[in-house]
Amino acid sequence: MNDCQNQRYDCVVLGAGLAGLYAAYLLREAFYSVGLVEARARVGGRVCTWRDGLEGQHAELGPEFIDSNHTRVLGLAKHFDLYVSTRPNFWGVSPTPPAARAAQTAWRRLWDEVYEHTHQIPEPHCPWQVPDALKPLDRLSMRDWAEQRGLWQAGEPLFRRYARNLEATEPEHLSFLSIVAQEAFYGERVDAGVYRLRDGTETLPKALAHGFTAQGGELLLNTPVEAIQQTAQGVRVHCRREGNPYTIEARYAIVALPFPVLTQLEWTPALSPQRRDALSLAGKGAVIRTLIQFRTRFWRTHAPRARANQPDITAIWEETDLQNGEMGILSFWTGGEPARRWGSLSEQARIEQCLQTLEVMYPECRAQVLTARSYDWQADPFALHAYIHHPPGYLTEALPLLRQPEGRVYFAGDYLSMFVGYMEGALESSAAAAHGVLQGLTREGVS
Repeated sequence: MNDCQNQRYDCVVLGAGLAGLYAAYLLREAFYSVGLVEARARVGGRVCTWRDGLEGQHAELGPEFIDSNHTRVLGLAKHFDLYVSTRPNFWGVSPTPPAARAAQTAWRRLWDEVYEHTHQIPEPHCPWQVPDALKPLDRLSMRDWAEQRGLWQAGEPLFRRYARNLEATEPEHLSFLSIVAQEAFYGERVDAGVYRLRDGTETLPKALAHGFTAQGGELLLNTPVEAIQQTAQGVRVHCRREGNPYTIEARYAIVALPFPVLTQLEWTPALSPQRRDALSLAGKGAVIRTLIQFRTRFWRTHAPRARANQPDITAIWEETDLQNGEMGILSFWTGGEPARRWGSLSEQARIEQCLQTLEVMYPECRAQVLTARSYDWQADPFALHAYIHHPPGYLTEALPLLRQPEGRVYFAGDYLSMFVGYMEGALESSAAAAHGVLQGLTREGVS
């Protein structure tokens, strides 16, 4: 490539989502020269807060909920003086009617067996180290397990709702061991989704970016990466900046790009066949977030008249429970196979589907609509998915390999963590990558 003058750093970080921002921040905090490269015009990646046209309110198109064991997220929020709120007035509902008694019985039997197995995992942070007796569970999908026990026919509605809501996939594509391993990892005393960043989730990546640049780090936005070359002495990254070729050289690189995106880059030498095989096992969770703002929060004063028979939308909740004003915003969640099907619809058609569902519950709701937005994460060229799910084989065959570096290239992202689909997973993996680079720089006497 005939690129313009090289820029040199101790480490170059690719991707200014939460994982890349935190890795770059940690390395710059240790006084190393760091370049942070991002294809978008903004930081945050899949952390995306919608504000335009909402008259002072906001809502999340990406992650928003923080669990009580998300210590890095909570710690950074405190460090940057971001306002963390609990959700005492949270409102949420499933738009579909309650499941039949047989489905609830099958659901309880699933979790009885999950809890039995969690105690057999010796190290929840390393689920690939499970005893040999549990490894076959990673070859079974959730549906396989339910069919073996004669629970699938009765429990399918709840099994699908779980997989679409929490894993952004279908029971056929979800490892049963993943369900067990996540339960063991989280434990019994974790309050799920109890916190939010009151002023918008995007305040966290923005604070990290400000902290990074204030320390002298260089942030390059609108700079898509095209190729990565690695030698024994360093890494060369070929980008496109303002339409022109641009090269960055560094001793080390941290690739904090979504896993479907990093395989689209040109690698020299090529990524190892083992890593490519492992990446092929990773599950691309599908999510469409639809947000609708209304003049009043009618759902607070009136109970639903009925429940819609619309299993494509598995949850509806209020985004504005911590915000002032009479107006309110509802979030509609579509995950798994329905999200893939909805990807063929226009944005307006998706909004219409959500309104039709809500009208069954609140017949007068349409007259209160102010504005709406629907976002398909699978169509985002810099994400290509919402978040990872663990298909059969991923935990025991792929994850331990993917957490390792390749030469001078380290990797970060939520797909390398057991905090599946959460901001904490991005931060955990990037801390490990930054630690690896710091060790390498120290060995080489770089200061």
